Amino acid sequence: MIDPDIPAPVANAAVKNCGKVSIRRLQAGMSGGTVAHCQAEDGRQYALKRWPSSIPRSRIEVIHRVVIHAWQQGCQAVARPLKLHSGSDTSEMGSADTILTIDGQNWELSPWRPGVAAKVDASLETIRQGGELIGQFHEATASLQSLHQPAPIIKERLAVLARRHRQLPLSPQLLARRDLDTELSASLRDAANLIHWKWNEAQQQIHRSLIQQQDDGFATQYVLRDVHAQHILFAEGRATGLIDFDAVRLDTPAADLARWAGSFLSAEHQREEIWEAALEGYRTTCRLDRFGNERLLIQTAKNLCFAGTWLSLANWLAWLLIEQRDFEVPARDLAERIYQLIRIATADE
Repeated sequence: MIDPDIPAPVANAAVKNCGKVSIRRLQAGMSGGTVAHCQAEDGRQYALKRWPSSIPRSRIEVIHRVVIHAWQQGCQAVARPLKLHSGSDTSEMGSADTILTIDGQNWELSPWRPGVAAKVDASLETIRQGGELIGQFHEATASLQSLHQPAPIIKERLAVLARRHRQLPLSPQLLARRDLDTELSASLRDAANLIHWKWNEAQQQIHRSLIQQQDDGFATQYVLRDVHAQHILFAEGRATGLIDFDAVRLDTPAADLARWAGSFLSAEHQREEIWEAALEGYRTTCRLDRFGNERLLIQTAKNLCFAGTWLSLANWLAWLLIEQRDFEVPARDLAERIYQLIRIATADE
């Protein structure tokens, strides 16, 4: 059975590559893309992905180049994109034959990565293994390209801070302006209350911790930039898959350490235990001092983690209440994401 939402040329291309398959569309993610699970008659499994329309084909080609390089260098927890052809008409294929463009939408096919995502209350061993896999990815991509430059993520965080500073705190009228799911509305009210009382203090700390580093040179290379708990898969007690490469860019490895460790800061573990587990795992596959002063890199990761938590809360308020965006995910998932950020932001209080 092939899901009717999958365009026929895409389904035909999958059949040509994998043999007879069943294709089942999965729940959409927050990025706006689509993922379908493909089961071939010979038992092999594949992921068929439609990229978000906001990501141009040229950008996807860069991401594929990075992922393929990482796979070739031994990081086989990534899913290497496969060649994707559709019959004899390849006029839209361009230079990258791992992307199929149909009606302006870009699709890719890759082997299915086994396992389930880590939970936010994961064990320290799980956190350690995730750090180890991130280090393996960095070690694999280091030979592709590196550049000594100001860290893009620091400039971006400061730009977002300036934008949200002009918008926050929200007026009470905004909270009542939009008809939203009850649970989602409650999470937004709680987030708005937290921002009302703590935003000035938080934004001052973000600005103070990042402004001094915005022009500093960092050793940058291709990193993931969005490697949170849902993007590393585990099976039988080990990390088995690294997924979702939409945010891959040249940046400081501190960005990935911040995102990974930050996923677990609302758990019962002490914050320093979480950071040490992530760093211990990372050091088994990649040396931190290859990027310069190790102590400074770790502090940068912690600064980015703090900034990421508060700016994410601010972003959700702006996206849902000011910009009134819609997301193709259940409202309860959005609410849980917001509550998770609240728990992290208040964990030390």
